[in-house]
Amino acid sequence: MDSWQLLKDVNNVGQNSLSATALAPEGSVWFTGHFPGEPILPGIAMVQAVYSTIKEDARARGEELELASLRRVRFTGPVRPGERLDIHLSREGHGQEVVYTFKINVEENVVCSGVVAVAKGRKDKKPNKEDGNA
Repeated sequence: MDSWQLLKDVNNVGQNSLSATALAPEGSVWFTGHFPGEPILPGIAMVQAVYSTIKEDARARGEELELASLRRVRFTGPVRPGERLDIHLSREGHGQEVVYTFKINVEENVVCSGVVAVAKGRKDKKPNKEDGNA
């Protein structure tokens, strides 16, 4: 199992809505050094869980998506080891760019929210030495 992966399940709850569950286990590498004696989940880990949710849903539909942008991302509360994250997304757009508005809750508290734009992956993408495809 990938020790960086927090996402546990993804559910399509409507035509343009998704929900997912992610877990921040006590032994997760995300907590290493962030912060000694007072561990909290880094914001990038929450964004990664949202993006993983989007990619998992796209994969189920046979689509390939790439991250285009992040907007208005707000971190409004800490996530401690052992807590469960409930991720809620709504999707807008059906062209080359699709926009997801998201919110992450821990119990009743919103801990992160924002907007993720994704673009449909290009099949003609040239190989790149940096991603090991040269």
